[in-house]
Amino acid sequence: MPFICENVECRAVLARGQVRSSHEDEGWYFYCPDCKTRNELKDIGVPGGPVELVQPERSDLPHKIIATARPLEDGRYAAQLRVQRALGTKGTYAVEEHWEQLGVFPDAQEAIAHAKSMAIDLLERKA
Repeated sequence: MPFICENVECRAVLARGQVRSSHEDEGWYFYCPDCKTRNELKDIGVPGGPVELVQPERSDLPHKIIATARPLEDGRYAAQLRVQRALGTKGTYAVEEHWEQLGVFPDAQEAIAHAKSMAIDLLERKA
């Protein structure tokens, strides 16, 4: 089974021969050769036996969420949201979902906070 970079921007699918595993106090890991992100590994081998490394299963998928605030002519901000859902198959994403205006707010930070909360609700509903 290949290793998958968990960096949302990268998601490289790597053959075991492409990965150089290392061990330190926090445990086993590898750095992605493409984006240099540190990825956790887990030893499932028999104690005292050879090391057998796998990537730990994550309870949540690494969805890509981009919340922004678009300035409007009247000085307010429209909350915008783009979501790419990580599919159950590692390394792939669903088509991006995009919302131009989730509401209008007097402050850019309020608009972004609203868009992020909408993303969380959306992902929890479809989980």
